[in-house]
Amino acid sequence: MQSGFRAGHGCTSATLKILNDIITSIHKRKYCGAVFIDLAKAFDSVNHHILIGRFNSLGFSNDCLTWFTNYFSDRVQCVKSGDLFSGTLAVSMGVPQCSILGPTLFSVYINDVALAAGDYLIHIYADDTILYTSGPSMDTVLTNLHTSFNAIQLSFRGLQLLLNSSKTKCMLFNRSLPAPVRPSSITTLDGSYLEYVENQLPISQQIIIHSCCQTYPRKTDYPTDHGLWRCNSQNSLQHKLDAVYHSAIRFVTSMYALVGWPSLHIRRQTQWLQVINKSLLGKAPPYL
Repeated sequence: MQSGFRAGHGCTSATLKILNDIITSIHKRKYCGAVFIDLAKAFDSVNHHILIGRFNSLGFSNDCLTWFTNYFSDRVQCVKSGDLFSGTLAVSMGVPQCSILGPTLFSVYINDVALAAGDYLIHIYADDTILYTSGPSMDTVLTNLHTSFNAIQLSFRGLQLLLNSSKTKCMLFNRSLPAPVRPSSITTLDGSYLEYVENQLPISQQIIIHSCCQTYPRKTDYPTDHGLWRCNSQNSLQHKLDAVYHSAIRFVTSMYALVGWPSLHIRRQTQWLQVINKSLLGKAPPYL
């Protein structure tokens, strides 16, 4: 399921979907695990021939295929500094970034990766992918997760997309069930071991997750069985974000008291009300 570059979808809806699935599994006393997959220079690694083939399999007309072939042909790039330009280099791969078509082209290119996950849960946001599953035992979860992860890697290889193993992480979710002292390792096809983390996710993912929470446990980094959660720790990421937000106001304008920017707390509450309103009106993604 792709939530990037789609009307009505976004980081919030994607995170709510994932959290709801994980929390529902925990509520049913199941073990749950996830792999957060990171790709290296994904947008710059799109193979034009594979992408044209994807268009062909989707039933695009010959005129459309010819148009896109011409669109990707003879593209060059250079660097501008002041009035000076560097020499040009041919661009033989990748989608044109900062373009209207670029995000859509990448979504078409990567969309079928979800099919490789089989019956396991997968969610894609642009080039970020989370693969997750649940089961009656942690061994079952990790075995299934490893099998599906290998299939996903093969799909990425077929698209000539390179896995960034140093930024690809594993996370286990467990509220009250006995946890393994040493969980079995999940490895890449190249033999690299994935790191198990508790809360050392990339800062962008931490911001999204913390923004979508309503109850965060004090003694563990795993979600509770509540449907929505909010960080209540005085040292939470939200408080740090508030400090940076207000510091930015002071930096941008000296009229801090007159700007009238709402606090992050008010903005989060407003966003929640918008999500609830869209869900009730049927304007949100169908999984909410």
